[in-house]
Amino acid sequence: MISIVIGLISLFVYYYFPMKMEEERLISLQEKANAVAKIAAYGVSAGLYFEDYAASQEEIEDLIKNEEIRYVVIYKDDSLYYEYNTFIAVLNDYRNVDGDLISKKWSIMKSYAPILIEDKKIGDIYIGYSLTAVIAKIDDLRKNIGIVSLILFVIGALGVFLISKIFTRPLSKIVWAVNKITDGDLTQRVEIKSNDEVGFLSRSFNDMVEKIASTNKKMDTINKELENRVKDRTRELEGTLKSLQKENIQRKTVEQEISRSLHEKEVLLKEIHHRVKNNLQIVSSLFFFQSKKITDPKTLDMFRDGQNRVKTMALIHEKLYQSGDLANIDFKEYIKKLTNFLMQSYGVNQSKIKLKNNVQKIKLGVDTAVPCGLIINELISNSLKHGFSDTDNGEIKIDMGYDETNKLLLKISDNGKGIPKDLKIEESDSLGLRLVYNLSTQLNGTVTFFNNNGTTVKLLFPNPNLKKAS
Repeated sequence: MISIVIGLISLFVYYYFPMKMEEERLISLQEKANAVAKIAAYGVSAGLYFEDYAASQEEIEDLIKNEEIRYVVIYKDDSLYYEYNTFIAVLNDYRNVDGDLISKKWSIMKSYAPILIEDKKIGDIYIGYSLTAVIAKIDDLRKNIGIVSLILFVIGALGVFLISKIFTRPLSKIVWAVNKITDGDLTQRVEIKSNDEVGFLSRSFNDMVEKIASTNKKMDTINKELENRVKDRTRELEGTLKSLQKENIQRKTVEQEISRSLHEKEVLLKEIHHRVKNNLQIVSSLFFFQSKKITDPKTLDMFRDGQNRVKTMALIHEKLYQSGDLANIDFKEYIKKLTNFLMQSYGVNQSKIKLKNNVQKIKLGVDTAVPCGLIINELISNSLKHGFSDTDNGEIKIDMGYDETNKLLLKISDNGKGIPKDLKIEESDSLGLRLVYNLSTQLNGTVTFFNNNGTTVKLLFPNPNLKKAS
């Protein structure tokens, strides 16, 4: 940085001083040229005033003897009175004295003065001064200043280099020692015994290295102790791991036994549902064959109702047997299959009596599905048997889902004949209606009958899945 500063100072001296001196010399020369032009104009005007043309000519000849003057042009009454080197004057545009007074191409400085007689202008004088000598002196000066600047820069750079070597040698030793210590050699020390700031720094550095070496020895001892502890702890963990592996093997064996036992129970439970379904199917078939010998219509209806009720329960066990979930049944699919069976059982003309199912995706256990299925069986059977005549066209609709309180709502409606307005289900002689009432009580629900352009029955009961979760 110091070398750069010295270099900049040398450049400044080299360019600034010659430029400044050139500017001052040109100003001085311009003043001299203007003064000479005025003196010459005065001499010429005096000769013309006294009509002493010889005196004027003598004044002019004295003027051109000056080697620095390159041209002289004199006008009297706008006509050429005298000329000296007019060609050079014309090339340097001698009349243009209001603009640039220096012609750099020809190294000439232009000057001008009016010729006055009794404060009346009678002519003009134009003089051109050579700048060759001035430029040569300035070039010599620039060369000398350049040599001095170069010498100054070289001496300053050498001085800075020597001073930097003197001051940076101790720091270089410290840097060398730091690099060695960084590589792990803590035996390195800085051998500087001066009492200046560098000496203080070196002593502090050596003290720091001593402390680091001492700390490393302590750390080595601690690391060895930690390694021994880690080895002991590793052995303990290996023993614990082996024990855990044995326990894991035993746990997997127990899990496999539990899984195998659970699978056997699932197979057994499926088999139970299958056998219950088969037994109920046998009972249903017995009802069917027995009904073939019955001629009394009421008795035949009773047998058919009993058969449908058995079939309703058999469907529950059939769905559980076919499902992967032995605890719950897809009640939407169950209702669809149950209603199709009832429509076929009663020989309903499905082009006249339409059945619409609007049932949400609901899972129910056996304890809820059986009574709920029997209720649907009774209500659909009543609509098919008593709601429509043979010539009627009608519709039966089943809606089932959750209400705003998350209770289960079952609604079965038809647009048939309707039920008596004074009907009390709990006092009815109908076995089916009393069965609906008892089953709704079993579900902890409430059943309501409406007679509005047909029959509408609403059953509202708690969601059994919420009870299981709680």
